[in-house]
Amino acid sequence: MRLICLPHAGGGASSFHHLAALLPNDIEMLAVQLPGRESRLSEAPYKRMGALIDALSKGINGWLEKPYSLFGHSMGALIAFELGRELRRRGLPLPRTTVVSGRRSPTVPNTESPLHLLPDAQFVDALVERYDAIPKVIRDEPELMALFMPVLKADFEIFETHAHTDEPPLACALGIYGGRADPQTRQMDGWAGLYEGPTRTRHFDGGHFYLADQRRALAAALAEDVLAAVPAQ
Repeated sequence: MRLICLPHAGGGASSFHHLAALLPNDIEMLAVQLPGRESRLSEAPYKRMGALIDALSKGINGWLEKPYSLFGHSMGALIAFELGRELRRRGLPLPRTTVVSGRRSPTVPNTESPLHLLPDAQFVDALVERYDAIPKVIRDEPELMALFMPVLKADFEIFETHAHTDEPPLACALGIYGGRADPQTRQMDGWAGLYEGPTRTRHFDGGHFYLADQRRALAAALAEDVLAAVPAQ
């Protein structure tokens, strides 16, 4: 089974490296590296969901010959959902399981004011207040912030300009993960109506970025939920 991981806003493939060592050997983890960060720093980041999903569905096509599952955190959860719908449109294999983490259901209206239009300083303050995002070590380094800001704003523009459209539910199992102290966790139940398969909800100690402190618990949960979709041999 392959587990394809999709990052949060501003995040890169390295944010999932800790999971690789904690997952069992019968799960092969692949982490998507989006443009504008880490090894793709020189590439312009996407700013619209449609363009990102089009490119991602083409790029991932060569990795779907094995049974696979998707895991996305925050913005990555929304990308995983839209990716699944685009793969269905193209007649490509669907994931056995999709695990969405730390993101309200797309059926829940977003009443928060958009952040990507704010001046940089106000944008950073709002992120820290709303998501407890951007570590202080980065905020205190102007050069790091100068590298980080364009991709972070572009990612926020992706999901703040994205509009949900109705389509039939996806025919795969669903995992709904959230931090107990994350306000978005209370708005995640609507995900279940977007998938046909069985749904399992798991809550972890922590806030929006519970993943950092709950690595072993997260890996154990993913292993159980992902391998549950593998037929017995």
